[in-house]
Amino acid sequence: MNIIKKAAVVIAAGAAVLAMSGCMGFGQQPAPSPMSTYDYSTMRLIQLEEPEEGRQNAEIETTLGTIKVVLYPEYAPNTVKNFVNRANEGYYNGKDIYCVLDKSLFMSGSLDEKRNSGVTEDGQVIPNEYSVNLWAFKGALCSFNGRSGYGDSRFMVLNDRPLSDEQVEELRALTDETKEHPIPNELVDAFVKQGVVIDLCGAYTVFAQTYEGYDVIEKICSAEVSGEFSTPVEPIYINKITIGEYHK
Repeated sequence: MNIIKKAAVVIAAGAAVLAMSGCMGFGQQPAPSPMSTYDYSTMRLIQLEEPEEGRQNAEIETTLGTIKVVLYPEYAPNTVKNFVNRANEGYYNGKDIYCVLDKSLFMSGSLDEKRNSGVTEDGQVIPNEYSVNLWAFKGALCSFNGRSGYGDSRFMVLNDRPLSDEQVEELRALTDETKEHPIPNELVDAFVKQGVVIDLCGAYTVFAQTYEGYDVIEKICSAEVSGEFSTPVEPIYINKITIGEYHK
């Protein structure tokens, strides 16, 4: 098997289970992984770097605390534009966090209680925007749409799903430098050190990264849940999202 295709299989091993839950995929499978198109020799793990002064950011104020993130419009321009415009118009104000899945992530931004639609500028869904530089690390924001391969105003904030020793070993086996476009050890190291929701790599658009408020993410992801969408028993809301610039 081609090394990149094998990597996609390893990374997506748990995705089918997630896609079957009402929270994640409304019964649909994730879009095909773009990982076979990546040139890993150009990879820059920008999410692990200190944010640049003046980079566009967002402060997500929830009823359990504030999460601060930097945005990546150079890699996901359409997704970031929609998120920023919706935030500036107050769309997210008062939106509930309607899904907390397996302590690994939470979701918000749905249009209504059916949870199967969101909002975009022109009413059309946004094709996923993938980048070798952006991954489903702990603290990442990903767009979400039940229709595979697209996004809208709905988004996920990721916590962590610790990799098993077996998963790490399988990923390490894909770093053979004699292969064309091997998975770099640098990336596997980052998965282990930063934390990752491995199932989501190459499945959804990553468009932002948390730099403050990891404790809030963990608090939200520890909430007791129930029902079809794994909804918090005690409601949690986004009070508002404020767009600005990052400053040390």
